Amino acid sequence: MFAGVFALTAAFSGGIGRAQDPWIAGGGSFDPFLLALQPEVKTSALPAWMEGPAAVRPELSLVEVPVPPRWREAAVEMFALTVVFNDKGDGGPAVEWRADGGETTTLSYGLGEVGKGVGLNSRTVLVPQVLTREGGKLVVSYYGNFDSLLSLAVRPAREDLLAVLGARRSPSMVDGGLQVYEDREVNGSRQVKITGDTQNGAIVEAELAAEVEEIESAIEFVAPVQGKVEGAFVHLETLGLDPEARLELSVNGAAATALSFPAFELDDPSLVTDWNGRLVLAGWRKGSVFVPARLLNDGENSLVLSLKRSEGETGRKVYLRNTSIHLRFAQAPIDPNTVVETAEDLAGRPVEKASEPDFTLVEPALPVAEPQQDELPQVITSPSPGR
Repeated sequence: MFAGVFALTAAFSGGIGRAQDPWIAGGGSFDPFLLALQPEVKTSALPAWMEGPAAVRPELSLVEVPVPPRWREAAVEMFALTVVFNDKGDGGPAVEWRADGGETTTLSYGLGEVGKGVGLNSRTVLVPQVLTREGGKLVVSYYGNFDSLLSLAVRPAREDLLAVLGARRSPSMVDGGLQVYEDREVNGSRQVKITGDTQNGAIVEAELAAEVEEIESAIEFVAPVQGKVEGAFVHLETLGLDPEARLELSVNGAAATALSFPAFELDDPSLVTDWNGRLVLAGWRKGSVFVPARLLNDGENSLVLSLKRSEGETGRKVYLRNTSIHLRFAQAPIDPNTVVETAEDLAGRPVEKASEPDFTLVEPALPVAEPQQDELPQVITSPSPGR
């Protein structure tokens, strides 16, 4: 198991402030600011967009990173904050923006899991341009568990146009490796479970297990299928998987293949080293594997995920969540005797007036529930508390 000792894989030098002889070259508008808190405080050289050092305040259980007004760096339009922490299931660290004018905006009430501790975790929050325009401070706090806050990175970002096919996805950020992050992943909100089944034409997305589950050696899911399937994908998110380890899928006793995961950048702030010097990628990662139609039966199907650990691995726990299967069904052929009306057939036909509704809703169809704490908007503006 991990001994709780981690360090950013990027090289650091000096203490808080502008370091001497930095290993990380500064001067670029898009250089990141990196700060390691455990096992000791280390920082990168201050990049060009920063005008002062960060403040580490253990007595207040928080870290403050100053961000100057946007006009001083025209190329930088927003910032991405990545926080690496030991997730104990207490909700994780919170993130706020404190404007120079005095207002405080909550970006995240908690970046971690609630109820189940999963160990090494990482979350990225995209700080919107509307907040950073006038300058202020990014504040990361972890009250009661400040020692679990391991490192953070602030990276400048720019806006770009993006065309999106389909309406079900809302991409908000693209990293240097061209991996796409949806809004729900970077807006600081609590990660929601992907529950239930949906259908879009011939595609059915069926939940296998939305809850966080530990996988020790293998775990089985049962997927009932009705109809002719042309192909399927199993999708999931995993945390704690060693970069050299594998998750393999077998369907009804027949081996399919190992799950594939997006490549990660070697300067990703979520990439850390453990006490044994091994590279570890913190946080949840998305994986998927294709399932050919020949392996699926009409009826119940056994899907078994097996964990194949790598040689010399330190034995940390591996978790799964949001496990689902996406199925493509064969579409029914069109009856050749079906009469299809063309535009010429419809031309000149009188338009029938829509009939009036024969009912009246006296009350809303569904009651409007009062918002719960976890359902509150994630951007809340309030006067800055005195310190």
